[in-house]
Amino acid sequence: MSVDFSKLLSKNMDEAERPKPLPPGTYHGRVTKHSLDASKEKKTPYVRFELQVVSAGDGIDPDALDGIDLSKKSLRKDFYLTPDADYRLKEFLKSCGIQTAGRSFAEALPEAINAPVLIDVTQRAATDGSGEFYNDVNKLAGEP
Repeated sequence: MSVDFSKLLSKNMDEAERPKPLPPGTYHGRVTKHSLDASKEKKTPYVRFELQVVSAGDGIDPDALDGIDLSKKSLRKDFYLTPDADYRLKEFLKSCGIQTAGRSFAEALPEAINAPVLIDVTQRAATDGSGEFYNDVNKLAGEP
């Protein structure tokens, strides 16, 4: 598939706007993929889950979602792979209904793909003084 850069670059820049962050609260979503990496500073290994937002939870004010297309919102959650943090990843996988007993993380991780999840979203202010806000995933758990 070839990309038509002339079409992409012909858009009027007056129409380019920063997407609004999600209001804080709980959202329904699903895991779309996972990847493995290491943190930039300390080189701590982690697994990253990419999350697709499906719908807002009951506690989210519908007016606060005005102008936000949830189908275009994706978030991510990292779980560090260290002896002191491994339990967090295990608890997340168990909450998704994935059998963990007697299995390795490598065996169980692929089963999280498409798992329905509850995503607890918070907002964080940019550190550059711009007044912009970004979303973070505070907690992530499988849907009951």
